[in-house]
Amino acid sequence: MENICTAAYSEWAVMDVPFAQHRFSLSGVFVVPQHLQSQYIRHIAEQFSQTVDTLQALEFDALLISAGEILHPFRDDVDYPFKVNPYFRSWLPLLDRPGSYLWISAKSAKPILFYSQPQDIWHQINPLTDEAVQQAFDVVVIRTQRELVRQLPRDQDVAFVGVTDDCPDLSTDINPPALLSAIDFYRAQKSDYEVACIQLANVKAIKGHKAAETCFRNGGSEYDIHMAYLLATSQLEDDLPYGNIIALNEHSAVLHYTQKLRQAPGQSRSFLIDAGATVGGYASDISRTYAARGSEFDQIIDAVDNMQRRVVEQIQAGDSYLDLHLYTHRQLASLLKQFDLVTGSEDQLLENKITQLFFPHGLGHLLGLQVHERGGWMHTVDGSEVAPPADHPYLRLTRPLATGQVFTIEPGLYFIDALLNPARDQDRGKLIHWGAVDKFKAYGGIRIEDNIHLAADGPKNLTRQAWLVWDE
Repeated sequence: MENICTAAYSEWAVMDVPFAQHRFSLSGVFVVPQHLQSQYIRHIAEQFSQTVDTLQALEFDALLISAGEILHPFRDDVDYPFKVNPYFRSWLPLLDRPGSYLWISAKSAKPILFYSQPQDIWHQINPLTDEAVQQAFDVVVIRTQRELVRQLPRDQDVAFVGVTDDCPDLSTDINPPALLSAIDFYRAQKSDYEVACIQLANVKAIKGHKAAETCFRNGGSEYDIHMAYLLATSQLEDDLPYGNIIALNEHSAVLHYTQKLRQAPGQSRSFLIDAGATVGGYASDISRTYAARGSEFDQIIDAVDNMQRRVVEQIQAGDSYLDLHLYTHRQLASLLKQFDLVTGSEDQLLENKITQLFFPHGLGHLLGLQVHERGGWMHTVDGSEVAPPADHPYLRLTRPLATGQVFTIEPGLYFIDALLNPARDQDRGKLIHWGAVDKFKAYGGIRIEDNIHLAADGPKNLTRQAWLVWDE
């Protein structure tokens, strides 16, 4: 169905619209988005100061961070796609330079980037020309790790962050837990630069979501829809922040479905997409669900969408994310009753854990350099954690909501046999209208996911704002 994929792509590929008072084009590759360079330089200066303070508090003189190295499958000379160390990427989005390192020390005015530029006849090795990076770092070109070792002092207490095999021959403390905990804890608060990158990643991803919906409504297969998304966002598979979830019909009940069948089903009843994009190394993570317009399942999708909006409206700094998750379950109990999927009071449904059968995962997670940003359970800088309650084990975020955080809100409603079938023979199964459930099993499930920035004046829905950009 190449024509379906091409048609869906062509409708959106030509669009280039204003956003946040800047022209945002998907063409061209920049290490740092051009209009954010001054913000980036400030971001690095502030992060450098904070990191130096942390190192001194933990009695380290310096920190060495590895970008990582190329990995190979067992007994094979074809490389795995390179994935940069996220602790390195938090300083700069240098996504294709294995063998590079960062040096952070109070004895330096700036962080030092040791940029790997080896002599190589097999691969394209580009020089670093980004002006913002050149201003934010002292850049030293190295060709081998031996050159790095010759330039580093040996009379300091050095912490190393990265894969152990990438640590050069220095007397270092490799991945000290207290330092990693502090970095992870502070990662939750995003600078203006980081928020802007996530915002642009939402704009980029929504373009793909638009093309994907068009392809679905034109009868495309999961593979066709996936390819339409990649084309519209100008991304390769390795550029994606995570593997796209493109699920038609009952496949939508598989929370992390990744197969992408080439053959379109005889009837496309529903479509769930969970797909993002990256800008400057920062990710967006967006989910939507579609069905035939006006169908009963389409009405349930609208109801879940409205429920998700109500949840976002409840967000306040200082509140518990767990309480927000529990509020969502109460809202879902009401929705299940509205569509005659269950019987009983909301309290009965919650006491009997009926909503967990339809919504088993957590409400969301921290978002940034990683799709599931670390530190979601942390409550103190020393790494003390609060695990999710036993009844909601998959909740990824338990720390209090705070200004500067970026996280997802992604309620769902699924018809998953592995959860529902055991309940048929249990006492609580009497609260479920099985005829209605069986009717909707062929549609799989629903997920609506937005990316939220908790600003000083309240929550900002980066995803809905981005959607408006393409709708204008």
